[in-house]
Amino acid sequence: MKVKFTYLLFGVLFLVLSACSNSSIDNRLVKKWTLTKVDGYGPDKDKILGINTIYFDLKDDETFKGRWYDQNNMTDFIDLEGKWLSTQYDDKIDLFLFYGPSQKKSIIFSISKVEGNDMTMRISEIDYFFKAK
Repeated sequence: MKVKFTYLLFGVLFLVLSACSNSSIDNRLVKKWTLTKVDGYGPDKDKILGINTIYFDLKDDETFKGRWYDQNNMTDFIDLEGKWLSTQYDDKIDLFLFYGPSQKKSIIFSISKVEGNDMTMRISEIDYFFKAK
């Protein structure tokens, strides 16, 4: 029974990785995106929220550099570098960032809107607004 489950698990993992590797680059995302506003917070909290500090520079060769919140301390930031890909289902776009040694760590973001140089991510029911620079 364990052998069948292991093969089933590897099969599902193979399908997921195959789907991700066949993803094409979404050219709308190939830009340097900088956080400019967080819904519900004013300019007095810019430093804490990382406005103009948080960014994702997504390249067309599937590499990226960026800065995001440190998971252990939401007032500190970590620099990220690695590979990225995106998937789209209907109007929802998921952005996958793989970083760290051998890109073993990952973060997934839900993008609710991309129009020209404006992008909105929805994280924990809060909208994060980015501008391409």
